Amino acid sequence: MARPERQCVGCGRRGPQDELVRLVLEPGSVPARVVLDMGKARRGRSAYLCRSQACLDRALRRKAFNRAFRVTVEVDRELVQAAVCETRTG
Repeated sequence: MARPERQCVGCGRRGPQDELVRLVLEPGSVPARVVLDMGKARRGRSAYLCRSQACLDRALRRKAFNRAFRVTVEVDRELVQAAVCETRTG
């Protein structure tokens, strides 16, 4: 069976879902806040990001998370950056 593919919101590269970091909105947060979903346990709209600092920087610069989630979101850059670095090395 083929692995599901997703598209990175930073660079646009398509790749297997398990090679990308999944980001979702924190339930009930006002303003909407992007959080990591490593276990893919949360349902609903999500955005995927490559495990690279360049993709994170580009997504933030282009406000790609706002488009992906269809709302104005608040991104905790340090949290996402740590997750990108952690998943890449570990």
